[in-house]
Amino acid sequence: MSNIIIVGAGGAAGQSCIEHMQDENELYLISRSEIDLSKVKEINSNKITTSSMNINDYDQVAEYIKNIKFDIDGIVFALGSITLKPFSNTSVDDFKNVMNDNFYNIVNFMKLSISKMADNSSVVFFSTIAATKGFKNHAAISSAKSALSGLSLSLAADYAPKIRFNIISPSLSYSKMSNFITNNDKIADGLGKMHPMSRLGNGHDLGSMASFLISKKSSWITGQNFNVDGGRSTLITK
Repeated sequence: MSNIIIVGAGGAAGQSCIEHMQDENELYLISRSEIDLSKVKEINSNKITTSSMNINDYDQVAEYIKNIKFDIDGIVFALGSITLKPFSNTSVDDFKNVMNDNFYNIVNFMKLSISKMADNSSVVFFSTIAATKGFKNHAAISSAKSALSGLSLSLAADYAPKIRFNIISPSLSYSKMSNFITNNDKIADGLGKMHPMSRLGNGHDLGSMASFLISKKSSWITGQNFNVDGGRSTLITK
């Protein structure tokens, strides 16, 4: 039985990770708000520990990790934010806030927890295809997620073969953070049709990939970036 921490467990990707991982793992769930486990199908609460914590609060994170009494077999960072603004309207403070939400908080968590990672453990980050494909109004979030990609590659080199690091890069998917875009059915349908698979992503698409990458089934995979994006980043079909 592996010990897996899911940071951002309250979101669509995080909740799908719970469903996919709970049978074979002890799960330690972190979310800044209370996690609604009623949304998770066939939940096994005996193998789940929840913690309410904002990982931007470094003191809280330090206390949490200090009290971990087990070897960490995997960490999934299923969190982030979406900030879409023209560069001309994006302040330096906006960039700093987006970096805090998508990069520096993860760096801090990893710095504190890396010594507690087990041999043959795995870390999964969530990025975006906008880190490698240009989209208008994405300057802040693309910058932060690009930094995360660089971090993942460097850590994969630094800690091989003990710890594997990989990234999942989705296109637009249904989630809490994207609700301001996807709650309009007409807009969501139009954006979905821009993808070769003719739909937006969902939590299941992301959670199933994260479950594979965190498991021993992917033991020869590290330093990779997987676009889970309905073909948006590589295919032109219309």
